Amino acid sequence: MSENDMALAIQAAAEVFAKHGADPMACEAANQKQYSDAEITRDEALLCAIWEEANYAAWHKATIGWMSRNIELYIMVRSAAADGMDSISA
Repeated sequence: MSENDMALAIQAAAEVFAKHGADPMACEAANQKQYSDAEITRDEALLCAIWEEANYAAWHKATIGWMSRNIELYIMVRSAAADGMDSISA
């Protein structure tokens, strides 16, 4: 995946989070909770749906025009405490 593809993927995911006014960190936390088979609340379920929408948007933007999906693309967020600024990466 090229650096440009990666930038487009990150931008697409960020646009989804912004559209919903959702915190990417909260979405990721809810998604992790869901996959640990823990019971989630309605609000957490909505955050999971936003996470999935952002993940798909990133994948779609990065792979547009490809005949098949031959890579796995997962978005992740890092907390501000880790490096001084929130960021989204793919």
